[in-house]
Parts: sequence; C-alpha cells; structure tokens
Amino acid sequence: MNIAIDIRCLMEKDLTGIGEYTLNLLTHLFKADNKNQYYLFYNSRQNVESIIPRFSQRNIHYCPFKIPNKLLNLSLKIFRRPKLNKLIEHRYKTEKIDLFFFPNISFFATDCPYIITAHDLSFEIFPEFLSLKRKLWHRIINPRKQYQKAKQIIAVSENTRNDLIKNFNISPEKIISIYSGITPNFRVLPTQHPGLNKIKRKYNLPEKFFLFLGTIEPRKNIETLINAFELFQPENLENYSLVIVGKPGWKYKSTFQKIEQYNSAHQNKIILTNFIKSTEKVFFYNLATLFIYPSFYEGFGFPPLEAMACGCPVITAHNSSLSEICGDAAILIDPANANDIKNNIQKILENKNIFIKRGTKKSADFNWPKTAQSFLNALTKNTE
Repeated sequence: MNIAIDIRCLMEKDLTGIGEYTLNLLTHLFKADNKNQYYLFYNSRQNVESIIPRFSQRNIHYCPFKIPNKLLNLSLKIFRRPKLNKLIEHRYKTEKIDLFFFPNISFFATDCPYIITAHDLSFEIFPEFLSLKRKLWHRIINPRKQYQKAKQIIAVSENTRNDLIKNFNISPEKIISIYSGITPNFRVLPTQHPGLNKIKRKYNLPEKFFLFLGTIEPRKNIETLINAFELFQPENLENYSLVIVGKPGWKYKSTFQKIEQYNSAHQNKIILTNFIKSTEKVFFYNLATLFIYPSFYEGFGFPPLEAMACGCPVITAHNSSLSEICGDAAILIDPANANDIKNNIQKILENKNIFIKRGTKKSADFNWPKTAQSFLNALTKNTE
C-alpha cells in the first residue's frame, strides 16, 4: 500500500501542537510498520532540509517540492490543482498513491481517498475566540467540506467526534476516535534532579506556585484564573504564587495588563515567563504545587495529562474534551466561576496525594505506541 502524508506542519523549528502531534504519530507509526510505503509530501521555496525530521526506515520516501507556497495555495483553492497525489506520482515515479493522510485542515487537493485528523471545532463553536484573520482563513479552507469529502476522519476525542456529527452533519460511521498520546519525557523527576534547580534559577521560580501553561489568549480563560487566585490569597496563610507560562496569542494585551495591575497591588505574586522550550515543560510541571487549566474549550487537552504524568495534581474545566480525558483524576470546575476555582484550589491542596495517584494512573493510558497502532489499523481498514 502506498500512503502519502502531508508533513508541511513539520517545517517549523518550534513545532506547534499540530506539528508535535504529527511528529509523535509518525515516529511511532514508522516503528510499527515496515510494510507499507510512505511518501512524505512537503513544499517550501526555502531550504528546510535541516528542519524536517529524518526517518531512516527504508519504506519512508521524502517528496519535497519548491513551488512558492502562496502560488500553490492559491492554485489549490481556486483550480483544485495540482492534485497532490499526482504531483508525487509524476515527480518521483512512484506507483499509484492509494491513500493520503492530512494531519489537519489545510490547503490541499487530491483525487485519491484521504484521511484527515480533526483536532477540535473551536472555530465553529466559539468563533468569538478567533481573530478576523483566523476566521477568514477557516472560511477559505472550508473545514466542513474537507471533513465531508474525507474517506475517514480521525477525531482526537469522543467530544470532537460528537462535535463533527452535530455541527457538520458527518456520518458517525465515517469518524473514528483515536486518543493522542503523551511522550515518556513527561514523568516524575527525582527531587535532586539537576534540571529542577536550573529551571528555578533561570525563571526565578518561587518555592510554592500554581501553574498555568498554554497560549495567552481569551479561550484559555486566564483572566478568570487570576480572579480566582486573587480570591484565594486572603484566605490562605501559606505563601503561593501563580506562574503563567505561554507565548502571547490573540488579544494577549488584556491579560498582560491584568497581570501588571495585580502585581502592582500584590507584590508581584504572578510570574509571567512567556515562551519556554518544549524540553523545559517537564521541570515546570514537577516544580508546581498544582496545575490549573480553566480553558473554555479543548479538542483534546495535552497540558492536564502532561501535568498528571509529572505527579502534579490538576484542576481543569468540566467542558469539551477536558472532562472526558481527565475524568475523576482531576477536579473539574466551572471555568466561568472564579469562586468555584478558588474553592477547589483549597480542596485539591487538602487531597493532593489522592489526585497525584489518580493522575499518574490516568496519564499512563495515553501513549503514542497505542495511538500509532490504532492509526495503522485505520489505514489498513481503509485500503482493504
């Protein structure tokens, strides 16, 4: 079987969530399958060879093109040309491509069957959390049409599967739920691990702190978290800080201003680190007293699981996929209610060991070899 895979999302030095999903999935898929032939499509006018991950298996074939991206995207959208499967077949003299895999919605056209991963439908359910530019991009891409024409859709959670059925009228038989995994580097570290002190010094972290990790944008609901922290502080005798880790996203300035206002009145109890390296996340999770993630909507939600795997108790929202993924291993709160968050901070502090044990057990259920095997089964089924 000849399977083409769109790896354009791997052309960045610092991978996004989609890029990390694709890299981890393919790494374990290629370990599990040495029979099918995989053709990795990517396109860039610039030289990205040093950035693209290299897989050494003999059934992996790289298929780069140097068509200017804007020209390619325009042609794909207006003319539905070139057909990406034909582009690969003609340039690289391959046998017929049987199936194309797209790890996310994007500009593409193909006349062979394709599978696509649906990560979330936030753009459809909560358009108020998107910038005008992102709204326009989704309008041009037309996710509904891409999902409806797919031979099969991989939903990263049951919640995303249900959203596809409800909002896009997709046949339930076309959608299969395959949970994403978390990488083994998210783990409980020994208290004497040298990396812990190194990160504490680098970011000037306090001894006790609550952690949020994610993009600074309205959907993540950070301002309600700050309100909850402000309510919690006067009632608590211990000295806690709030550490917010994440790169600025859409409408980040409002959150930054709120942090500045809080710090000017409360002795800089909120620490904002902005972007950190992916390899540093594990140290933040291990150092944190607890992890709070009050997002309004997530298609899957990696951070709560990553925190659990690192032995950090979790508070998160009782919405979208978060309640499905976390279950009783986390305390689930109303993300719009600062008092609810505040009250449950105290509750989880009083029951830390219970939630650490539950979280460690829950996170072990999500691993990339399992994800890759389920994905391989889906590929096999779609070419029978």
